[in-house]
Amino acid sequence: MHVNPNAPFITPGGMPRLVPRPTESDVKDARACDTDVLSVDEIAGTANGNYRSVKLAFMNRGPIPCTLGGYPSVSLFDAEGQSIGNIEMEKVTAEKVTAEFSEAPTPASAAPTAQVTLMPHAVAAFEVVWSAGTNCSKVARILVRAPGTEKTFAIARPMSICTGRIQVTQLRLDEGNV
Repeated sequence: MHVNPNAPFITPGGMPRLVPRPTESDVKDARACDTDVLSVDEIAGTANGNYRSVKLAFMNRGPIPCTLGGYPSVSLFDAEGQSIGNIEMEKVTAEKVTAEFSEAPTPASAAPTAQVTLMPHAVAAFEVVWSAGTNCSKVARILVRAPGTEKTFAIARPMSICTGRIQVTQLRLDEGNV
């Protein structure tokens, strides 16, 4: 431990050092993301009439690249912590969601991406879409699980779901600001 003359506390190691960036070999040899290095956050939301969408993202908080792919698992809970089991989850493409929000015909969907490679601090995003209104199922929290994993992440997200179903898109790289 060394004393930093610019701060009134002790810093470990003394000098700052650069953290090496992942190499092409690290990317090529990337393994499935360990849930200990993942976090989940809400990064955007959209509304058009009664259609609602929330964009959630898994972030790789680890030091090396890892892979994720497929559709996340989503469970809904009310304010008392009870599971809302009567809501169906439909897996859809991002193109279908875009078409629903723009009220344009659904475009032909592209082949699904098997996996995305997440560099350190990169995100893989997906959307949860529903129809809102009054006298509908009230959701207080969403539990999300990455494909092929057991750990769940809780997101506080009030929703009022009227059609008895939600739509979930596949994970894809998100270049937006997090």
